[in-house]
Amino acid sequence: MNSAEILNWSLFSALGLAAATLVTAYFKSYSIIRPPKRRTPVTVHPDQFGLAYETIDLPTSDGLTLKSWFIPAEGGETDKTIILCHGMGVNRGDLLRDTWFLAEKGFNLFYFDFRGSGESGGTLSSVGYLETRDFDAAYDFLKAHRPHAMERTAVFGSSMGGSVAVFAAAKYPEIKCLLAENTFLSYKRVISNWSWLRTRVPYFPLVPVTLAFVRMKLGADPEPFSPAHNISRVKAPVLLINGDHDDIVPLRDAEELFSLCGSEKKQLWTITGASHGKCAEVGGEVYKKRVSQFFSENL
Repeated sequence: MNSAEILNWSLFSALGLAAATLVTAYFKSYSIIRPPKRRTPVTVHPDQFGLAYETIDLPTSDGLTLKSWFIPAEGGETDKTIILCHGMGVNRGDLLRDTWFLAEKGFNLFYFDFRGSGESGGTLSSVGYLETRDFDAAYDFLKAHRPHAMERTAVFGSSMGGSVAVFAAAKYPEIKCLLAENTFLSYKRVISNWSWLRTRVPYFPLVPVTLAFVRMKLGADPEPFSPAHNISRVKAPVLLINGDHDDIVPLRDAEELFSLCGSEKKQLWTITGASHGKCAEVGGEVYKKRVSQFFSENL
């Protein structure tokens, strides 16, 4: 084979590799923004824990309908409400299972399914960007229809919900405190971690190209909505919780997020042996006590 043939084959191979990368990245972008493929049914309900509740339909600013629950505190509605935000790939029932005990401690609880999750409408997810609109819908509804319950408000978020909770606490300074659990540092980093750890896709060249397709399909860049870019504006008391066995959100990311936090009253609690989304399960009664204490002190 002469040098011209070698050059032609090299160019052909490079073009083929580039085309394969583009096609793979294009379809992989759907695995990020099409959560209905991973939509799980709501199988956990408040009445399973003996809790009274109201099911509410929330309209978003872009025309979707979200399903939610308002759970009054045990003994009757109070002026202290915690808005709870679930993670990607789960729903409000999964978060209820880990946090229902807060109703027994004197707090109203408000859970809602993000778009494309649980029983809510929508087909797109953005791992935090579009979901801030969902939080706004919940917050606006409560302010309009439960003003007494919103006199003292806190926000609790897990994983993707933690990202939304951080953004909300920065946007609404009247929020009294923030608890963010298993919360990623940045959109780019968590997508990179998830891609490699769950699907064995290396960062370069596939992830940057995939994220470019995500930005194109969403018509926006989700990165500025990441906790790393917003937590410095949070001045309310903050509790960050992370497991030391969390591969999606490594402890070093939680420590960096803690260092960026602008609150003068901040805590980072590491739960030994907990992986992603398993802090409540591993923490057990200690988890319930510490979480309850954080909200009791700050609400």
